[in-house]
Parts: sequence; structure tokens; C-alpha cells
Amino acid sequence: MLNQTNQNHQEKPANSTLTLSVLMSVYNGSAYLREAIDSILNQSFTQFEFIIIDDCSTDDSWQILQEYADRDSRIRLFQNQQNLGLTKSLNRGLTLAQGDYIARQDADDIALPDRLKQQVNVLNQQPEVVLVSCELEWINEAGESIAKMERSCCSELIPWHLLFYNHVGGHSQVMYRRQTVLATGGYSEVRRYSQDYELWCRLAKSGKIVMLPDVLQIQRIHSNAISSQKRSEQEAFSLAQSRKNIAELIGEELSDEELRALRGFWIVPIYWLYFSKLQFSRQKALLIQTRLQQIYQAFIQREKGEISDSMKREIKQLIRQKFLCWQQYVGVRKHLFLKLQLLFYGLVWLPSR
Repeated sequence: MLNQTNQNHQEKPANSTLTLSVLMSVYNGSAYLREAIDSILNQSFTQFEFIIIDDCSTDDSWQILQEYADRDSRIRLFQNQQNLGLTKSLNRGLTLAQGDYIARQDADDIALPDRLKQQVNVLNQQPEVVLVSCELEWINEAGESIAKMERSCCSELIPWHLLFYNHVGGHSQVMYRRQTVLATGGYSEVRRYSQDYELWCRLAKSGKIVMLPDVLQIQRIHSNAISSQKRSEQEAFSLAQSRKNIAELIGEELSDEELRALRGFWIVPIYWLYFSKLQFSRQKALLIQTRLQQIYQAFIQREKGEISDSMKREIKQLIRQKFLCWQQYVGVRKHLFLKLQLLFYGLVWLPSR
């Protein structure tokens, strides 16, 4: 159950309309909470409500939240009577929100000043779009830049990428239509982790997903983050979603080895940690090539009438580029035949004009 303690901000005036609700769930987030809240309150787009749910924090998060709520009437505070976890807290937030759109914000991330403005503009101007994401920058605990995400692509390619991994990104860089998410069942409470990836896959069946090319969000990588503490559990849930996606497409469940091989193939060089995990061999290269041919044909058949010839060529070009990327990191002396094999597969996927 939720106990609403910020009574001053419960009701929206009956004659007003609210476009946007920003939704944050907090559990022991005091270390970076002020910076996260300030980044939302200082947005260039100012017309929103800011729903913050405290999930029974044992640090001083609640005191910080009350301090901010006393200063800014856009903030609506709620406090769980028992620890519900992130997924259930977000579903509560969806029902409490009054905005047409939901912008997610994590308690340790930073929204750049024009994030809300740019994402609201997309949803306002393109009614077929159900979710808009953006590029982000990763920083460490000290606030130092680690890397920038480079995943933006045309919307038609996103369903292809989602077959293999969460190409759209995490909660804290997206904005979506609230009623569309509620109509699809909200966040899956069966999945404690990777619930964002699972939801994006469902939303991709309901409408278009857009990825903006601008860096509009900063994600902090630190030891207390769920992605750091529960990495193996997250990967297991994420692979389960990939297995479901591909099984629905080809009518066959892939093994963990096949799923990891396909995922590693796609996300390198985005995440180089997979380079060593994949342990490329001629047998694994053949496995990837065979499965990709099967998945590609099934995908084209499923999207028949929805996907253009240019998009078919684009997917082939993406696959070709990945094979060529991999062969660059295979040594000639020890793995000459593997290198030639990868080059050959790159030629096989050369799009015809």
C-alpha cells in the first residue's frame, strides 16, 4: 500500500490538462538524489507534475524529498508502507500519474536541460509514436565521463534490434504514452530485472519507437546501482526475453549458448566485455551465420507489407558490418581461416541494389 504524505499536491484542477508526469522511484538514493531532482526541476520544459515514490528508504532520502516538495508545488510525494521493489512502485506510479506522457527518471541519473522538451515535442507531433528514447552519456561515481551511447537509428530498425538485446536503453532515458503502457499491462511484475526491455518489446507491437540522436541523459555507473549489484540476474532475465522474442518469430527456442553468441555478435563494439566472453571460433561463426539467415527470413515474412526494400537492405548492411567489424579483431597468425570465414559472411550479406 501507498501512504501519500504530500497532501498539498494530490489533485489537478478540473479545468486543466496535464501533458507530462515525471516518475521516479527512490530506495536509499540520498547520495545522488539532489542532483537527479534538480536536473528535472531545471528543465526548459516546465509544465509537468513530478511523482516521486519512496520505497521505504532507510537513509535520509525521505527527508530530502520532503525538503524539495516544500519548495516546488510540481512535486507529489508518496511513501510505500512496505518495500515493493522498483517494478511494483512504477506500476503504482502509472496509476497515480495524471499526465498523458510519462518521463522516467532514476534517482542517480541526470537529465540534461532540454530532455523533456525534445521528447514531448516528438510525442506531440507524431501520434503514431508510443515511446521516445535518446542517447546518453555514462559517468562514474565521481561524475567523470566514461563513454557515450551511440544507438540511434531509424524507427523501422528498432524491432530488429530488440530481438537480440535492449537497444532502446533503460528506464531513465525514455518518455512514453501512459495510456498505451497501461493498455499493454504496465511493467511486468514477473520480471524483477530487465522489466524495461520486456516492456519495450511489447510497446514495439503497439506503435513506433523513436530514438533521438542527441545525448539528453547522463547515467551514473556506481557500485550500488541495480545494474552493478544484480548483473547476472539482469542478464538471465534479459536472455529470457531474447529467447521469447526469437521463439515467437521462428517457432523454435534457442539455447543459452546461441542467445549469448547472437547477443555478443550484435552489441560489440558497444559493450566490449562481450568480446572476451564470446570466444569466437569457426564453429560459433557458422552458428551465428545460420541463425541470422533463419531469423532474417522469418522477420521479413512477419513484417511483410510493413517493411520497405530499403529497410531490408539496411538490415543486411548492418549484419555485413558486424561480420566485418568482428574480423578486424581476429588475429591473422592464429586465426587466418576464421578471419577469411568472417570476411566471406560479410560478402554474403552484401545488399543487392
